Amino acid sequence: MLKLVLAGLVTLLLATPAVAQSGSYYDWRSGNRYNWNHNFDGSTDVRGSNVNNGSQWRQTIMPNGDQRGIDSRGNSWRYNNSTGSYWNSDGTMCWGKGQFRQCN
Repeated sequence: MLKLVLAGLVTLLLATPAVAQSGSYYDWRSGNRYNWNHNFDGSTDVRGSNVNNGSQWRQTIMPNGDQRGIDSRGNSWRYNNSTGSYWNSDGTMCWGKGQFRQCN
């Protein structure tokens, strides 16, 4: 579910007009609030929080789709958009895209 929300957020962020430098979105169904800032280098910083359980996370989305961040448990993670590889400091690793995606 979180991956679907993040995918929707990424789509929303990429569709935001170039004049918007920052913004926020609240999803009342999940209790998640997202605040983002577009940076001059083309990257976007996103900070998220959940009003129901107090969790917080953050991520940076690069212009080429690569991402990195800290999840709600404090683990750092990275995603490479061109290869589909994902690494999380909790030991999770994924590779491939679409139906061929595999995770340990």
